[in-house]
Amino acid sequence: MTIKAIIFDLGGVCVGSPMAGIHAYEKKHGLPRNYINVAIVQQGENGAFQRLERGELKLHEFYKDFGLQLSNPANKEHYKNYLLTSGKAVPRSIPDVSVDGEILFKTMMAEGARIDPFIYSALERLKASGLYTLAALTNNFELPEDDLREAEAMGAAAALKLRKLFDYFIESRLVGLRKPDPKIFCYACDLIGIQPNEAIFLDDIGINLKAAKQLGMTTIRKKGEDGTHKRRRQTA
Repeated sequence: MTIKAIIFDLGGVCVGSPMAGIHAYEKKHGLPRNYINVAIVQQGENGAFQRLERGELKLHEFYKDFGLQLSNPANKEHYKNYLLTSGKAVPRSIPDVSVDGEILFKTMMAEGARIDPFIYSALERLKASGLYTLAALTNNFELPEDDLREAEAMGAAAALKLRKLFDYFIESRLVGLRKPDPKIFCYACDLIGIQPNEAIFLDDIGINLKAAKQLGMTTIRKKGEDGTHKRRRQTA
C-alpha cells in the first residue's frame, strides 16, 4: 500500500518531551526516577492528567487534583511493582511524596516551548515536496487565554509555528479522545481520508505506537535523550 500521509506527535517528537520535565522535577525534589510517570499512568483514564487532555478539566481545576493524585501514598506500591516488573532493585521503603501539581505541570510543559530543529527542517522539506499529507496528532490541553506569558511558556508559540507546516492539526482536547485510544487514530485517518496502512505515525511513547501499529500504520519511534530513531514496519 502506498504511503499517503505522515502523522506526527508533538511533545517528544516535534518539541521537547514532557518526560524531560518530569525527570527534572524528580531530580530537584529528590524523588525516585520515573515515580511521577508511573503515578500518572496508574490513575487510568479518569486521572486528572488524562481528563485534562480530553478537554474535561480547565487548568485551574486540574492543578489541585493533579497534585493530590500524585501525592497519594498508594502510588508507592505502584512504583514498587514497576521496579519489580523492570527487574530493578526495590527499596524496603519509599518516603512520603508531596507533589505540587501546578509547579510540576509547568515544568513539564516548558519543554514544549523548544522546537526540535531537525524535525522542523524535515517537516519543511516534506511540506515543500508535496508528496505527503502532513498531520499533527497531539494529546494536549487548553492553554490559558488570560496570561500570554504563561501560555508561551507552555509552548503556545512553538505550536503556532508548527501548525503552519501541517495540513491537519488534531488535538485531543477538541476531539475528546486521547492517544493511545484507537478511536483517535481512526478519527485522524477518516479526517485525512486515508486507511491506517497508508500512514506513517511518529511518536516517542511505546503504548501510542503499539496502538497505531495494531491498526496497520507504519510506526517510527523517536527517542529523546540520545536522538536515535527506531522504525517499526507493520506487516500482514
